[in-house]
Amino acid sequence: MLFAYYYTQGHLPGAKKSAEATTAGYDNPIVITKGGTYTGNWESKDSEVAAVEIKTSEPVVIENSSIRGAGYLIKSWGHDANITVRNTSGYGLPPTPWILYEKPRRFLIVNDFKHVVVENCYMENTAGIYVGDAYKGDGSPDNTIKIRYNKARNIDGRIHNSWYRSQFVQFNFRNPIQYAEIAWNEVINEPNKSLVEDNINLSNSRGTPASPIRIHNNYIQGAYPYPADSKEFSGGGIIADSWYEEGMGDPKEVATAYVKVYDNQTVNLGNYNYAIAGGNNIEVFNNRAVNAARFENGEKFQMWTQGLYGYDFYKKNATFNNTFHNNVIGIMGQDARNDNHYFPDGTVKEHSNTFIKGEITKQSERVEYETWKSKLEDNHIQLGPLPALTTRSNAPVTVQ
Repeated sequence: MLFAYYYTQGHLPGAKKSAEATTAGYDNPIVITKGGTYTGNWESKDSEVAAVEIKTSEPVVIENSSIRGAGYLIKSWGHDANITVRNTSGYGLPPTPWILYEKPRRFLIVNDFKHVVVENCYMENTAGIYVGDAYKGDGSPDNTIKIRYNKARNIDGRIHNSWYRSQFVQFNFRNPIQYAEIAWNEVINEPNKSLVEDNINLSNSRGTPASPIRIHNNYIQGAYPYPADSKEFSGGGIIADSWYEEGMGDPKEVATAYVKVYDNQTVNLGNYNYAIAGGNNIEVFNNRAVNAARFENGEKFQMWTQGLYGYDFYKKNATFNNTFHNNVIGIMGQDARNDNHYFPDGTVKEHSNTFIKGEITKQSERVEYETWKSKLEDNHIQLGPLPALTTRSNAPVTVQ
């Protein structure tokens, strides 16, 4: 065993190579089996092989890296993951035709986990971030989820000859978590270059009364079917969802709960902007939704557009104590203003929401983006990868 410092790409501790990379400047996929800090460029052109697979519960940091994949870019299944990804760019490659089962090009996918951080990253043509199935942490600030200061372009759930419901972020895990946050991210999807479902989806994921999951200060632009001029689309902006299957336990104890969604901006989304389809103790407030319901060439959306909705979609009596308030909404429909907001059963309350007067145009949407940039500047927030960190490690380097 050779002991050395490492900072740039090369042989890394606990890493072994698998399938071949073919792009100049990129190394073969790796499997990480020991904790440590890893920096490099890795690629997998095989949808069945993750570019980076983490098989350890020890803390792993991936930083100052570039990752390309036809399937999962970073994967950890069954290892009570403790993963930090920062200052890293991820790119989805064309999916390969020999997929054994559906593998969207997730930037990061974990199931059982203790700690997940994704900060100051850039992702393009990926299927975003998935965090499930069970939270195994201790409830401390060092065992939580932080997804912050990232830039995403064209969340894309297309796989070979099919598609997969994909999001910028989906939480789908059991056991309540504290200190979890999705904040200060910029997500821009382009029509016919992306296929996103809900940009942010919480499915049966729970904060606590003292420490709700916080989704705040995100800018989300674009949610479209493929092709974009289709009439049917079930995706949209930010949703609390609470699907249920028999055997999951008391619906009230597993439904999405203790969530605050605030100070976000959504622009040019099909279907809905902010929604509660199930869950309890959820508050959606101080958000903005601006939608001209047109593409850049002036053509109108063929799909439905709506600002807010909330009701007990799954009819499990687990949806209660939810409110939408003090949101600002300006939504056009196919022919004119669409100020509809849908709260049919009383399980979600709404009050003090404001509807922007007059026509919403593409210029209205551009002004919204300028407002977002000003907010970043005012709060001294820099998105995406920062200048390379200078930390080094004297961890052992395993030579394959």
